[in-house]
Amino acid sequence: MSKEAIIEKIISDGQKKSDAILAEAREKAEEILAVAAEECKGYYDNAVYETNKQVDDILSRGKTVAELDAKKLQLGAKAEILDSVFSMALDKLRSLDKKTYKGLLLSMLKNADDGDEVVISAREKDILTAKDVKEYADKRGINLTLAKEFGDFDGGLMLKGNGIDKNFTFEVEVDLLRDEIEMNIAKELFA
Repeated sequence: MSKEAIIEKIISDGQKKSDAILAEAREKAEEILAVAAEECKGYYDNAVYETNKQVDDILSRGKTVAELDAKKLQLGAKAEILDSVFSMALDKLRSLDKKTYKGLLLSMLKNADDGDEVVISAREKDILTAKDVKEYADKRGINLTLAKEFGDFDGGLMLKGNGIDKNFTFEVEVDLLRDEIEMNIAKELFA
């Protein structure tokens, strides 16, 4: 065999070994890549699951917060409506015609005791007079006087007596009425 044939044989054998090593390396690389791809798919699937879970939690919390905010707004609107209803009732009391207004004030005097002083606001000065109070007191057989100073309120009256004051101002009467009937009105209005 010639020197060239030997060189050719060495190169050919080297090439075969090189091709075999490369084929084995490619096969090993493909196996490694397949395992890595499978692991990546697992990481990806887990990341997608966790992300979706977090998104669902965030959406759920957001929905809960939004529902609470909506309820707060509804309660606020309902409270405003009730405030408006009772404010209108107070305004209606203050705008009664003179005869009805006077009758209401005289009916409040049923709670007076002998010796009480009747305090009215400036609004009532032309509606309930000292003469009216004296006539009412004479009918009941008690002693009542109309205070010379006006009370610091707007509508209704106060009875001042032996250390006990009785407040029949419209604001107090409407507040007491509100405490009694607010739930029923709310049920009627918002049912």
